[in-house]
Amino acid sequence: MHPSSSAYGGLIHDYHHHHDLMLEYDEMPFRCYGCLEAGFGHRYTCVEQCGHVLHMDCANPKAILAHPFFPDCVFHFLVSSEKDCRCDACGAGIDGYVYHCFDKGKNLHPCCANLKHRLPVETEEGTMTLVLRHKSSSKCYKCGKKHLIKGANSWMYVSESEEHHFHVSCVKNNMLEILDDFILGGKGAAPNLESNEIRALDKGLHKLSVARRKDSGKKGKFAKLKKIVKIAIAVVMAAVFGDPTALVAAVIANLVMH
Repeated sequence: MHPSSSAYGGLIHDYHHHHDLMLEYDEMPFRCYGCLEAGFGHRYTCVEQCGHVLHMDCANPKAILAHPFFPDCVFHFLVSSEKDCRCDACGAGIDGYVYHCFDKGKNLHPCCANLKHRLPVETEEGTMTLVLRHKSSSKCYKCGKKHLIKGANSWMYVSESEEHHFHVSCVKNNMLEILDDFILGGKGAAPNLESNEIRALDKGLHKLSVARRKDSGKKGKFAKLKKIVKIAIAVVMAAVFGDPTALVAAVIANLVMH
């Protein structure tokens, strides 16, 4: 079953009581009713105002999906996962919508399954492209490690110059730590945040950390590197949370940088 067009110009979602869904944009984060993961930017919301909000990929899922990192797998979209199911992209648990391969037992969050394989990052020094890889090639700029805990997979975004490396899970966890107190305490849509909560959210985003590397050189060079890395992290965050558009990356980058 697939979502279909509605008279409202949105979608009628088969897993959402056939309510009409409208595509909207908001700079406040939300919790997706489908995959139960955090989201940011564009989202589908119910026109009946029942509180259901969905990632774009969760509102319009592909029934069957192939992924180049798993050439022997055929992933089927399911509305629920087995107990203790973990994503083979970010290593995190899966509690809602999932792409599952019955033959190989692999699982992917919808947002992870649809991660872009190339992300352009605009910096003052020019455009840097991050490429998605399924194996760690160097130490991550967030955790300072090449490999995560044994048994927990995490894809990595790597710059074409091989200089910048970011585990998808590290970037995701960094954002989740910031959002946890505000939207992830309950299921469904995020409530409207009060002004003091918004200020606290901004403060948390400002604290995004970047581990200083031994080869970063003098203080000025490290400051420049840190700025580039934070912009790159903002771009990866936008992709991981379901809206890899330049607009959303710029919004997150603005919160991170100021």
